[in-house]
Amino acid sequence: MDKEMRYRKFRRNVDYLVRRLQDGDEYAFAFFLDTYGKSLYFYCNSILKNSTFSEDIVQESFVTLWERRQDFMSLLPIRVFLYQTARNKCLDLLKHEQVVHKHEAALIQELSEDSLDEKMIEEEVLGEIYRAIDELPPECRRVFRLGLEGLSNQEIADSLSISINTVRTQKQRAMIVLKKRFSMGTLLVLLGMMDLFN
Repeated sequence: MDKEMRYRKFRRNVDYLVRRLQDGDEYAFAFFLDTYGKSLYFYCNSILKNSTFSEDIVQESFVTLWERRQDFMSLLPIRVFLYQTARNKCLDLLKHEQVVHKHEAALIQELSEDSLDEKMIEEEVLGEIYRAIDELPPECRRVFRLGLEGLSNQEIADSLSISINTVRTQKQRAMIVLKKRFSMGTLLVLLGMMDLFN
């Protein structure tokens, strides 16, 4: 059975997925990594503002999940465990680096309160949007990613050696695809007010 067929089976039968993880199935573990890894990275990076440390903590969190995989009987506790583990590792890193000034202290206080559920939802939605962007046609995806990086339409056109009209067309195509999966408000809030329409 190839990877995509396994993943389809995991999506259809969550209990089966959890059992396979408990049994040490590396495909089940890879499914969790592919499904939640990017969301967890965004969550960590929103705390640390450091991509390297965030990537390290995501890896460490998944290693911890693998080591404790037999402790979980259903999906939700696994998701909560990943976010709590990542959050705790981020807090430990902030404390260890001794960069906890007023801003960081306020952030730690906020994270210590009941904001985890909202953060989880926001980061998972952002992860879903970025997975949807990864599925766009290649030229459309390149144009849209450059827009997310803050390049103007003219800068994107110059960078890719295409016309500015092509840039606008590709952005519009991307938005048509994304709006079928997400609300416009969600896209604007999570992706920021990038220059989508000019």
